[in-house]
Amino acid sequence: MKKFEYIISAVIMVLMLLISLRMTAQDVKREGNTFTQVSKSGGRASGQETKTAYTYVDSKGTSYPVYLSSTGKAFIKKVSKKTGKEYKQYLPEVGKQINPEAYKEDKK
Repeated sequence: MKKFEYIISAVIMVLMLLISLRMTAQDVKREGNTFTQVSKSGGRASGQETKTAYTYVDSKGTSYPVYLSSTGKAFIKKVSKKTGKEYKQYLPEVGKQINPEAYKEDKK
């Protein structure tokens, strides 16, 4: 029984090692002395946001520029009063008017 437990734990450790290596791997392209991270295929591009010409005014009268995410969803950037950290507030009703393609439901 000990031998079986040893084999199982060894297999689990090897799987964990392989998963951690895959998670930390980065695709990098070199051009001279500059290294550029290449986005992974099939993955979601992080940080790809586009500022639009639209603005959003909340109920308090504060005006915010409207952004589109990499998936085409509309959002504004706000700062938390408690922590001071910036966060995104998504606006589906605004987004449906700006970019209706991103809000279409899959009908099967």
